[in-house]
Amino acid sequence: KLTHELGGQHSWGVIMSRQKESMTIPPEKLHQLLTYCIEFAEMMLKDSGEFYPFGAVLDPEHEIRAVGADIGNEQPSPGELYQFLGNAFIQQAKSGEISAAAIACNVNIPEEYEPPVRDGVRVHIECDGFSRYLYVPFIIESKGFIKKTTDVTFYEPIPVAIDAQIFDSTQNA
Repeated sequence: KLTHELGGQHSWGVIMSRQKESMTIPPEKLHQLLTYCIEFAEMMLKDSGEFYPFGAVLDPEHEIRAVGADIGNEQPSPGELYQFLGNAFIQQAKSGEISAAAIACNVNIPEEYEPPVRDGVRVHIECDGFSRYLYVPFIIESKGFIKKTTDVTFYEPIPVAIDAQIFDSTQNA
């Protein structure tokens, strides 16, 4: 189990260990982007037990910017929002408006990754030279009789290397 800090630099070091040589963004900046996404997801899970996909980016100066999506539909499907954010980030990467991107969504973690629980936040985090899905399993617990509170407990993240989608040089050429 972990706190919202995702196990500090030790866990992040394991996630990052295989690709530092080819990355264009400092690992600590990607860690900040990931932490932002997990903390926002935690807030939404505590508030309503779920959330729609959302994103965050690093601008060219490596500052974090939150990104939401409004596709003009009051009840959009999570898949539509995810695809919209992904397409927008691809265009922003091509034009140099962003240096890294992350898209967070609420998922059932595939059993093949042997998560301790199936519920999870999946953060697709990417920059030039680095692309991962990070599955972060969680449980939600309601506590209290008079004053009810909701706690979210995160477990160790599960990193999965994926092909570049946003900063794919074959697409961005």
